[in-house]
Amino acid sequence: MPDRTEAELIQRSDDGDTFAVFLYTPLCGTCKVAERMLDVAAAMRPRHAPLRANLNAMPRLAARWRIESVPCLVHVRGGAISRKLYAFASVENVVRFLESVDSGTEGKEGSP
Repeated sequence: MPDRTEAELIQRSDDGDTFAVFLYTPLCGTCKVAERMLDVAAAMRPRHAPLRANLNAMPRLAARWRIESVPCLVHVRGGAISRKLYAFASVENVVRFLESVDSGTEGKEGSP
């Protein structure tokens, strides 16, 4: 997963795209564990792989999307945050979150 820039994510959001993005910071140990879960989820469901971005490099986006902590998996739909996943409890939980991004369904695993 190559990192996306703040400008790219803002543009996609402003264009009304629907997508998922994994937000992390390089020194976050929990982020490394979450990233491994995402790698497994992407191997299971390649078309559901999220974008990826280093939150340290995007302060405007962090404020705009009200990111509270990392790791965070964000579901953006129509230019707005649909929901966020902070607790990467299991690969199955992550897969369900990512599948719902593409299907447009809302699940209980995220919070607004």
